[in-house]
Amino acid sequence: MVAASVALAASVAAPRSATAPARVCAACVKATMEKLAGDELRGRKCGSTDENAAARYLADALADVGIKGGVSGGGYLQQVHLTDETYAAPPTLELTAGTASLRLTQGREMVAQTPPPELNAPLVLVSDAQAPLDGVKGKVVIYQPDFTNVGASQLLRAGAAALIVRANDVVQSHWSELSVRAPSRAQVVDGIQRAAPPPSSALIFVKSDTLAALAAFADGHATLSAPRGEPRTRTTYNVIGVRHGAARDADQHAVLLSSHYDHLGVRDGVIFHGANDDASGTAAVMEFARILGRGRAPQRTVYFAMFGCEEEGGLGAQYFLTHPPTAVSDIAANLEFEMIGVDDPKQPGALMLTGWERSNLGPTLAAHGARVGPDQYPEQHFFQRSDNYQLALQGVVAQTVSAWPLPPTYHAPTDDLAHVDLSFMDQVIGSLVGPINWLLNSDFQPAWNPGMKP
Repeated sequence: MVAASVALAASVAAPRSATAPARVCAACVKATMEKLAGDELRGRKCGSTDENAAARYLADALADVGIKGGVSGGGYLQQVHLTDETYAAPPTLELTAGTASLRLTQGREMVAQTPPPELNAPLVLVSDAQAPLDGVKGKVVIYQPDFTNVGASQLLRAGAAALIVRANDVVQSHWSELSVRAPSRAQVVDGIQRAAPPPSSALIFVKSDTLAALAAFADGHATLSAPRGEPRTRTTYNVIGVRHGAARDADQHAVLLSSHYDHLGVRDGVIFHGANDDASGTAAVMEFARILGRGRAPQRTVYFAMFGCEEEGGLGAQYFLTHPPTAVSDIAANLEFEMIGVDDPKQPGALMLTGWERSNLGPTLAAHGARVGPDQYPEQHFFQRSDNYQLALQGVVAQTVSAWPLPPTYHAPTDDLAHVDLSFMDQVIGSLVGPINWLLNSDFQPAWNPGMKP
């Protein structure tokens, strides 16, 4: 497929603009990184005043480099209202077997994720990860093997009503924060009537000593209570800018350059700065905006979008799709920039494009000098795990540009300015300036390869 894509790239019209692309401004990239990933914005948690302040900073920065507001009416900030379920009281789990009983409470003996308001079901003990799953449907499973996402998924697909599992190190290190998390994912208020989501199964984490004690309740009964309180509201923003193209049909062949600017905020008094994830991608989008915001307009229209609340399920991007600044069908390509601040030992000095084999976009950009290659981690399904994917589902050739997607700093307090490589960022951003400039001034049509459209 690579050879075919390179041949196609050679056959498209030459760029209409021969202007040499500008160089990367290292000081500009560094300034954006220091602002977003410094202590002041406290990790930019979804819907927080810190995240909102980051959005205003980015909007002002777009205006400063000559990019117009891309929101309807000419503004830069697309307001997104969110609602969260709350608990009226901490969830509890009552276990009974004969005359014996045991009560677990949220934040003390357990942490329940996505529990229904009420659940009454028989208990069953699973002590072997290879045990048949035909006896778990409709039951609360006491699962003794070590917790894995694969094992949990298999049990839930088999119909388990809830799983009680041993908390791993990650859960134990964030026990306090997880215990006060909302009962379900925040919902975007977008005015669009949607079908109610199917009820989710509860995942109940307990510590090792508690799990050992639960074996006595095998074949007993479980009663889960997680009463709901009044919902609370939050606001996030998508930051959107636009440079309209010079061609007559510029708006019908637009390119979207995007990132997300939120991160995890403060947990147990520790700031999760999110320098690599994803201040780095946002700094790249801002640098492309600075370069493309001056001089002669490109032939195609280019949008710059920095989404809020990606870390809680791509909520900003979800709203963007239902309230796009232009028809989704008019977006020829989307490049999402995610975690480009740490060099990957599997592909040193280069970036990867998720879903590389799915379209002609990545190989064509590489043929024009982009330092980008295939995804080195296909088993992780990164193509489906960033904001690009929802656009891809609507037909847009939308893929994510990343460096090392699994560094030791991922979602850790060490994802700070000291653990990103600004020189590497400057180099890989610089390798994309010319190819993106070519894309914006060419007649090339990004397309899914046969049978590879999601």
